[in-house]
Amino acid sequence: MITPLASFDDLSVGQEFHFGSVRMDLAEILDFARRWDPQPFHIDPAAAAAGPFGGLIASGLHTQAACFSHIIRSGWVAQVSMGGAEQVVRWPAPVRPGDEIAVSARIEALAPSRSKPDRGVVKVLYTGRRQADGAVVLEILGTHIFRR
Repeated sequence: MITPLASFDDLSVGQEFHFGSVRMDLAEILDFARRWDPQPFHIDPAAAAAGPFGGLIASGLHTQAACFSHIIRSGWVAQVSMGGAEQVVRWPAPVRPGDEIAVSARIEALAPSRSKPDRGVVKVLYTGRRQADGAVVLEILGTHIFRR
């Protein structure tokens, strides 16, 4: 169980947090892709088998949304989040139906606001790893504003 953050000041660079895992089910992969990213390798098993990934894969956008939603639902930033400013995203390996993705975060940088002393800027590297083989399937470098 993750302990919710109480303040920007509770963080330190290098600190790590682990949020458990998210399972990427076939029905959800197909539903998301049909609605938001209808590329053949996300929605058509036959086309996907002949495509660049050799089978059906989850949309990177779906992987990002599922992992980030899992973090938010943990309550980790419920008391401190004042929004975000940026996300730089990488999908270095495909996610397939049934994959279990372990989700973690590491604090990369902290900067108290000079003009607004009630907050600070936090850079967080979020990582999703496929549990079966440890492959990184998602990296998000997020910039957030957290309450002090």
